[in-house]
Order: sequence, then structure tokens, then C-alpha cells
Amino acid sequence: MPGLGRRRRAGYRRRGVSEALWQTGRGPMIVRSVLRRLLTAAFLVFAVVAATFFLIHLAPGDPADLMAGDAPTPEFRAEVRRAYGLDRPVPEQFLTFVGKAAQGDFGTSIYYNKPVFQVIWDRAPATFLLTGSAILLATFLGVLLGVAAARRAPGKLDTLITGGSLIGYSVPGFWIGQLLVLLFAVELGWVPTGGMISARSHYTGFAYLADLGRHMALPVFTLTIFMAAMIARFTRAAMVEAFDQDYITVAEAKGVSPGRIVWHHAFRNAVVTVVTVVGLEFGAVLAGALVIEIIFGWPGLGRLFYDAIYRRDFPLLTGSFIFTSIAVVIVNALTDIACAALDPRVRR
Repeated sequence: MPGLGRRRRAGYRRRGVSEALWQTGRGPMIVRSVLRRLLTAAFLVFAVVAATFFLIHLAPGDPADLMAGDAPTPEFRAEVRRAYGLDRPVPEQFLTFVGKAAQGDFGTSIYYNKPVFQVIWDRAPATFLLTGSAILLATFLGVLLGVAAARRAPGKLDTLITGGSLIGYSVPGFWIGQLLVLLFAVELGWVPTGGMISARSHYTGFAYLADLGRHMALPVFTLTIFMAAMIARFTRAAMVEAFDQDYITVAEAKGVSPGRIVWHHAFRNAVVTVVTVVGLEFGAVLAGALVIEIIFGWPGLGRLFYDAIYRRDFPLLTGSFIFTSIAVVIVNALTDIACAALDPRVRR
């Protein structure tokens, strides 16, 4: 059926898949892999929304009592429950919540008296700036340390880097953050103790960026230590395995330079491991940011999440949890897609 084959190729060309991918059979495989991972991500998002809703409702205490204030009358408490839909059956509340959440409506914050999405969106850039900087720095340092350890394995440098990464992975982040504050902020006075910008100064331009960088130094470095240690250990293991392959021996026999063997041959096969670790550790970095933002007074989602728990702001607590969970699911889905694009062996 040559006509059917032509129609299929034309259909894939209209979808943006090149003729070369179609001829090798990789085009349909990539499309199926991406669609499968997107459907999995959508299912996980729905599961997160459902689990968050029911867990919040299982928590002790009545949100109506908090919203009604001190010593409310039974009539006023009933009016509050009716206004926020708390008097309806739980399944009906869940369907209403899912319908509004699909439109980005997580309700109104009890404490801020603003839409939850607006409150979250005002804090999200600070957290993404902090975690994004930490991930980039940790990836750079982790890859360099892992490659250096693999090239000297077994040796003194390999032992030193491996031992240091084990310590960096094991030490709690809140303890490292407090030590850094005592040393660099209190004793030496090189950087501020907390905050995102100087409250008493109104910098602009490069002065503002410099002030922001001074405030970011300690929290970013605290988050970087944990993630860089993890990336270094996995990069070392992947590079050691790559150095034992036959194509490395062939490249050495051909007289290929050591630098090209490391980065062009070995690291190209180990990069999938690095991408996987970075994607998986994104959730751990967001979770660690909650503690780090409290220590350094960083005005991000972690601090907002803590304040929502302390103030029993249930709509804001639910919205914050769902927002961060969806961010983790999206990053993991993008990681799977990137790994499938880099390594044909993971396209199933």
C-alpha cells in the first residue's frame, strides 16, 4: 500500500516531524513517547489535586472557626460556612474545587484577603530565582567534580571528592545555613543575614543587581551544596562506567585527545544520568527551599507555605501545595522527554 505510506509521511511532515526521522522510525517513537509522558503528567496533576483536597479536609479543626474570628455566634459561623461552600457534601466540594482549580482559581486567601493564585504568583519569582540559580550552580559544580573524580579513579582526588560529596549530601541544610550566617554575615559581615533586598535602600540598575546578589549568596550556596554533592556522585558513577566501554578504547587507539574523549565521547553517554538527577532533585530543592527561606527570611513560596500553615490559611495552603506539586510534575515530565531525546534506549 504505497499510497498509505505517502499519506502517513505527509501527516507526520504536517506535524513537524522531519523526513529523516520518519525514515529511521524515530519520529513516531518520539511522538508516542512525548504523548505518553504528557498523559502521565496530567494524571499525576489530578492525583495531586485530589490528594491535597482530601488531606486538607482530614486535618483537625474547622476553617469556618478561623474565618469567623473570636467567639462567633452560631448564626455567623453558619453564614461563613455557607459563603465558602463548607456546608455542602465533600464530593460536591471536591467537584467544585477541581473545576475552579482547572481555571486557576484556588479561592481567596483568609489572611491576605486576595485571590490565592495572585498571592502565590507574587511570591513564585523569588523562589524560582533562588532554586534556579542553585540548580544551575550545582549542575556546573557537580559535573566538574564528578568528571574530575572519574578521571582520577581510583586515586587521592577521587577519594577526596567522593568523601566530600558524601558529607555534603548527609549534612542537613538548615545546619549549614545557620553556620554560614554566623560566619559570613555575623562574624565577617560580608553579606546580609537575610531578606531579598535592602529594606532601607532603594537601589536601581547594577546597584540593585549587586544588592540582590549579596542577599542571594548564602541561601543559594546552602541549596547548592546538597544538590552538587548528589550530581557529583552520579556523574562520577556514569563516567566511570563510560570509560570502561569499548568505544573509549577505540578512541584512545586512534589518538583522540584526552579532553575530546572525556567530553565528546564519555560525557555524551553520561549526560542522561545528569539530566535525570537534576530533574529528580528539583522536588528536593523546592522542599529544601522551605527551610532555607525561613532561615534567611527569603520572601518566596517556602516562607508563604510556612505562614499558611501557621495561620491556618487553608485556601492558601492548598493552592501553594498544588502549585509546587504541579511544578515538580512538569519538570519531571520535561526531564523524561529530554532523556528520551538524548538516549533512544529510554523511548518505550
